[in-house]
Amino acid sequence: MTSPDDVRALHPPIAAAYEQTRRTVLEGGIVDRAIKELCARYLAEDDEVVAQSDDTGRFDDRERAALAWTHAIAWDDAQADDALWARLHAAFTEPELVELGYCIAFTLGQQHWLATLEAPGAPGRPR
Repeated sequence: MTSPDDVRALHPPIAAAYEQTRRTVLEGGIVDRAIKELCARYLAEDDEVVAQSDDTGRFDDRERAALAWTHAIAWDDAQADDALWARLHAAFTEPELVELGYCIAFTLGQQHWLATLEAPGAPGRPR
């Protein structure tokens, strides 16, 4: 089975673009990496995260707002209403929202792409 990095390497500019996104957004950037990883777990439909996404004892306001936005981006954009935007603006700055939204969208796309490659670690695939 071909790895995603092997596929990206077939077109070096794509490999370079992915590496830059990984370094500056997925692992780096201004939003806490733990929040981005939590959103990625939600997108991967991690039962623990999905079931407890509204649990105030488990996640703080910032994490719950990020998870609600992740849900809106991935599955129900109608939930991105004024109330959600108020929550997001209370928890994040505009630059953080840009980064987090990009991270969520990029991660969602990557997860779907990996699934089409039947790559290990893709949602629904052995890790």
